[in-house]
Amino acid sequence: MQKKKKAKKLTATKVQTIVNAAIRRRDGECIVRDGKHSCAGDLTASHYYCVGGCSTFRFYPPNIHTQCFGHHGIHEHGREPFFYRRWMQEYRPDALEFMETHWGAVIKYDQETLHEIKRLAEADDLDGLSVYIAGKIENS
Repeated sequence: MQKKKKAKKLTATKVQTIVNAAIRRRDGECIVRDGKHSCAGDLTASHYYCVGGCSTFRFYPPNIHTQCFGHHGIHEHGREPFFYRRWMQEYRPDALEFMETHWGAVIKYDQETLHEIKRLAEADDLDGLSVYIAGKIENS
């Protein structure tokens, strides 16, 4: 009798890599323009609310933006990342308010949830991913 192969567990780290790639495709370039620093290096996906500080928003597309390696972390390091906050206040005030309102919410990233996030990110359906994550947060 042959044993069934167990499906490999999908990890949050693997899903984050897929989501980050979708964010870089969405933005296309470094969105940080502070007038002080030039863009340099590879594009990375950066979080407004860091993954370690609030993992609830780790896959929420409005919380993630593309920065070049040269800008990554320049405006953080113990201070509020002022550029991105200003950008969100101007272009996504609804998302910023949503994240601030739901700061203490918790999402359990089980296998079903991770697979759905992966599916949406691979399809570049970041609006759908935003709605999905918001629904999970509101129902938590």
